[in-house]
Amino acid sequence: MNKSVLVVLLSLVVYGWNYWGTSIYTLDEAKNAGSAVEMMRRGDPFVPTFNNDYHDKPALQYLFMVISYKVFGINPFSARFFSVIFGVLLVLSVFQFVKKIINETTAWYTSLILISSLQLAVQFRMAVPDPFLLFFLTFGLLSFYVGYTEKKSSFLYYFYACLGFGFVAKGPIAFALPGIVILLFLILKKDFSIKTILSLHIFTGALLTLVIGLPWYVGVGLVTNWDWLTYFFITHNLERYTSTFEGHGGFLFDGVIIVFAALLPVSIFLPQTLREAWRSRKEQPFILFSISACLGVIGFFFFSKTVLPSYVEPCVPFAAILLASFVYKCKEAAFAQTKKLWINGIVFCVIGIAMPVAAVIALQIDPELKDLYLRGLFFVVVPIGAFIAFYYLKKDQVENAFYTYITTFITLLILISSFVLPQVDGKNPVVRSVKMVKEYNRPMAYYKRINSAYVFQLGTSIKRLDNEDELNAFVEENGKVLIISAEEEWNQLKRSDFTVTFKAKDLFESPVSLVAVN
Repeated sequence: MNKSVLVVLLSLVVYGWNYWGTSIYTLDEAKNAGSAVEMMRRGDPFVPTFNNDYHDKPALQYLFMVISYKVFGINPFSARFFSVIFGVLLVLSVFQFVKKIINETTAWYTSLILISSLQLAVQFRMAVPDPFLLFFLTFGLLSFYVGYTEKKSSFLYYFYACLGFGFVAKGPIAFALPGIVILLFLILKKDFSIKTILSLHIFTGALLTLVIGLPWYVGVGLVTNWDWLTYFFITHNLERYTSTFEGHGGFLFDGVIIVFAALLPVSIFLPQTLREAWRSRKEQPFILFSISACLGVIGFFFFSKTVLPSYVEPCVPFAAILLASFVYKCKEAAFAQTKKLWINGIVFCVIGIAMPVAAVIALQIDPELKDLYLRGLFFVVVPIGAFIAFYYLKKDQVENAFYTYITTFITLLILISSFVLPQVDGKNPVVRSVKMVKEYNRPMAYYKRINSAYVFQLGTSIKRLDNEDELNAFVEENGKVLIISAEEEWNQLKRSDFTVTFKAKDLFESPVSLVAVN
């Protein structure tokens, strides 16, 4: 079978396996999916809102979600559909570029590393903007490399077009990261000059970027009297970078740890991979470009006060290229023997043993999930695969060990998508209570704080009450009502006229969601 077709089919199976099997529950998914619903119902292509308040992400993901909603209806399948598609497109585009620049075997290895990544598989199964940004940044940077090295203007314009689409996907980060990567690459290659910059068609390219990326921002600015732009660029870009936002603080070298975890199990070869990559950077400019991508992205977020795993993902495809190039070199037995990769195999055996233990403990710690703790035993496939791969590494059969690692993690992804995540999701308080909320059929509001998934799953905006006076006015106006809140805030009221009919802790979070009626 043609390897391009195989890459598409395999990535579609892994990313698409039961991706609709869990509800829209996490904060980001609920707000993104809900914003698309509100924009669709208003017929508004400009202003992203969630529960009638501004939402902090640009338009591109909503456009695709609206298309999907109109075809498949409003549900998790639709909300995540194009995330899966863009994940498949990312893997395919990386395969095609690496095949063109290096060779087909390295391209195949790179694709397998990306497909088996737990972090990417989660990302491409969520209703978030990151799959769109990741695709356009990766495709754009790879296009730049071909355009720069082969003097092909068309590929340079692909790059500029991707910057524009990336800007509409997630904002100015679509300019910052490629700019840093390319600047670092040209400096390391000792080709940073005015002549080189002008050869990149920077002025006509910038015009193309603005033609694609600017109109929506102008539109939302005009419609909101520029309020949304201030809210987005200042609060949700500048302040996220310069201060800890929503509790997502970072720590020293967190980006390195995130990338290592994202590319497990093959990332256990990163020490030797980076050493070999640095040695070959002068003979292989594409290796230098991939190094620049990793250093540029991780370096940019090294100084960020807010860090999420998705932030450093733009360097993951390029780290995968470096790893795949190393594995390809290791096909030569003499080369592999000098690296003593069986030591790395021992390290992953330890990691593999720890994974099912950690999964069982994590499920037991959360009181809502403790009866599901045996589901963590599905992770036992990891140590099994680790020991088989170790056997191959001891015999210097690196390619067999590589395929064992890939098969192990793909198997794990399918198992947890089928038998762990849906069962865990069934325990979340929104899924457990939303049917009851609908059956009450009362005027509804929330007091101070609400799990955002209620808004999406109930399919309606929910009025916010900020103090007891507003609550009293709401009761006086409507009579029998239903209030959703968090236990900590609700208990401060001491309302004897209300009965709490449902209460459960949010999964992996501290708040306890409750429903109360009078």
